[in-house]
This record gives sequence, structure tokens and C-alpha cells, in this order.
Amino acid sequence: MAIVEVRIDDRLIHGQVCGYWIPHFNVDKIVIADDKICNDELRKTALKFGCPSKVKLSILSAAIAADKLKRNLDKGSRVMILCQGPAPLRKMVELGYPISKITVGNMANKPGTEHVKGTVYVSEQDKEDFKYLSGQGVQLVSQMVPNEPPVDLNQLIKGL
Repeated sequence: MAIVEVRIDDRLIHGQVCGYWIPHFNVDKIVIADDKICNDELRKTALKFGCPSKVKLSILSAAIAADKLKRNLDKGSRVMILCQGPAPLRKMVELGYPISKITVGNMANKPGTEHVKGTVYVSEQDKEDFKYLSGQGVQLVSQMVPNEPPVDLNQLIKGL
């Protein structure tokens, strides 16, 4: 299995992911790692409906995603890991799943968040999670679409 992209975008499956990122990486499977969504049947149904028909979709808790991916259960697939924020990815790394790079797209403005860049806003917990991931050697970049140059997220957050 090839993990071709690990992406944070709080919209999950939407136009930019389907129109740009899936074709860019020739993704044939998306793994959404989210402890809440994996137990929300209505949300899972909506995400399955929005997923392109040629792309398989798994919605798993962070722990189950880390376990399955460590055991290469999706061998032969071109996989995009997709999350709403950094917390599930931090949990996966803590559980021993290696992640080398995370691309951050949209993280919407909510109460208690600070503006980083464009449509990227982070909470104190997000900053802690990113700091942990960076400390584990994970490269963090902000990039909305593939033809936009990636920006080092650590440099953007450092000033907050």
C-alpha cells in the first residue's frame, strides 16, 4: 500500500479533495480517521455519498486506522488519509504509525481559534498536536490545492 497523501481538511470529502487531490495523487482509497465520525451513521452515509464512485472509503477511529495501516491491510492501494484536524494523526503517531508529511488545507474559523493563513485557523490544542507531530519528525505544510506552493506550517504557527 502506498500512502500518497495525509491531509487535514475539516470539510473532508468536498470539491477540492475530489477535483484536485484525488486526481493529483491517483487516489483509489480514502481513509478518514476520526473517533466521532466512525460512530455517526448519518455523517458516514453523507461522506460515502460524496465520495467519487471509483474511490473506496473507510471511516475508522484513529486507533483502528493506525492498526490496519501498520498491518498493510490496504496493500496495493493508493491511499489518502484524511482528517478534520491534527488530533487523530497525533494519536496514530503515538500508536506507532509513522507519518512523514501532513498537508493542511482548510481548518475553519471557530471560537477559540487563531488565524494562521488563508482559511487555516488553529486552537491551542491544534497547536499542541502540531508541535508534537513536528517533534516526531513530521513535516507540516499548508497547501490548499496541488498547484499552490506548500508553506511550512511550523513557521506560520511559531508566531502565534
